[in-house]
Amino acid sequence: MDAKQEAEQEQEATGLKLCQLGQEVSMPGGTRIVSQGEAPLYFYVIQSGRVRVFRETAEGIRTNLTELGPGAYFGEVALVTGQPRSASVEAVVDSNLIRISKEEFDRLLDDNPKLARHIIQQLAAWLVAGDRRIETEVIHQVKLRQISWFDYVLLGGLTFLLAVGFNFFNPNGISIVQGWGEKDQVPKIEQAAAVKDYKDQSALFVDARPTSFFNQGHIKGAINLPLPLFDFLYLMQLSQVPKDKPLIVYGRNISRHYDTDVARKLMLRGHQKVMILGGGSDDWQNHQFPLEP
Repeated sequence: MDAKQEAEQEQEATGLKLCQLGQEVSMPGGTRIVSQGEAPLYFYVIQSGRVRVFRETAEGIRTNLTELGPGAYFGEVALVTGQPRSASVEAVVDSNLIRISKEEFDRLLDDNPKLARHIIQQLAAWLVAGDRRIETEVIHQVKLRQISWFDYVLLGGLTFLLAVGFNFFNPNGISIVQGWGEKDQVPKIEQAAAVKDYKDQSALFVDARPTSFFNQGHIKGAINLPLPLFDFLYLMQLSQVPKDKPLIVYGRNISRHYDTDVARKLMLRGHQKVMILGGGSDDWQNHQFPLEP
């Protein structure tokens, strides 16, 4: 008797024992046969039909593992290890199965060493495949981390460019470098020239700071035109001033250039000779301008 005939006889004998030990059950398509996490009770052999093996997370995300057809079996891992089912199985189409209890399964392995050896080999193959999947996933994650640094740099660069572009086209944008990127640059007048204009009374001085700062001290004769009240105060104080009258705007500190904002709005109102007083608040306070509270 050759090896092929011997294997066929052994397979036939095993099939007879399965029929003798197990119970035939019919599962309509879509029926859940075993559920992930439940205690193992049976070993199944597929006589006809097809089943799907899958895992499912608590959020309902399903991962299909494989599909099995006639002659295949499932459920042996949980029976051998005694652990809860590691996956769920459902019938894809109407299927006929042989269902074998744990006690019958143990006797079957005792009576069929080759079947036991085959199951052990199958378990070993799955372990090796699992190790390879873990290794592949680790390599994939490492590569993702390496790529992510490039992504961060790229994202940061794009964010910076978008921010600069938005700031450039925004009428109320902040100048990154003083004077650079300003569409309506306001000319400046130095302190000495401004003092001369003040003494000649040829220019009107506009204090652009908030009223609270203006009340603490300002150039004598200056009008207060803070940005939040610009429209209202402009109508009251400057609407009748000739458009060619020189207007010298002052009032800035390190954190805020009030003078630039107000000067631009005056230019938008048609004033032709709007200038910003050079230097900050400390500069005009330390020069020859008469001051008043």
